[in-house]
Amino acid sequence: MEDVLRKLGTDYVLYFEEGDDGVLEIDGVSLPDEWKESPELYLRAALLLRFMHDGIRLKLVPRSGWWYYGIKNPESVAEHVYSMSLMAMLVAEYLREMGEEIDVGKVVRMALIHELGESRIGDIHLEARRYIPRGELDDAERRAFSDVAGVMGNISRRILELYREFEERSSREALIVRAADKLELLFQAYMYEKFGYRNLEAFWETKENFRDFFHHEFLEVLFRLIRALREHGLSAESGHS
Repeated sequence: MEDVLRKLGTDYVLYFEEGDDGVLEIDGVSLPDEWKESPELYLRAALLLRFMHDGIRLKLVPRSGWWYYGIKNPESVAEHVYSMSLMAMLVAEYLREMGEEIDVGKVVRMALIHELGESRIGDIHLEARRYIPRGELDDAERRAFSDVAGVMGNISRRILELYREFEERSSREALIVRAADKLELLFQAYMYEKFGYRNLEAFWETKENFRDFFHHEFLEVLFRLIRALREHGLSAESGHS
């Protein structure tokens, strides 16, 4: 069994326990005896499900910036990840149609995993970040992400490489995902305002939210249209007041 785990690149001690009678346990639950007949399949399945503990936990982590500015029942991190992954995929497809060399699959994978660390440390909004040194916060996010991804053994190295690209903006795909992350944020802010929520000006005034739109004209156009929709909605509302 240790040979199989070594093949998978997984630390045996961290994730499994084996009793004297050969019973294999993960999180205190015994695997069925059939695992001995197909150990690699069962161990891969067990590791995947352990990883999904954190992946599913993102459904319970609220996007704290919305909560801070008074939105009741704000979207979860998982909901944000879904919609920004969809946006990133469509942006990548459009850019590829326009002649860019883009790996759309890589874009989607990067978008899906970029918030995994928040399953451990939560979503820390901009106001809170003012009180935490940037280097310390970045280090905490990296360590949390590494701990979540690490259970996947050899696969974790590919996941970590995607995360590093995202953090460093070191590929075309990373730039697209970075842009989609903020474009989706602003579009969600516009939608919340459309539904009647107010006091969201900070999202439109924070320079950090705009830094990734200007390396491609299409991304810049998307940003301008989202802002135009918002301004039109606000002016229409003031005209009716």
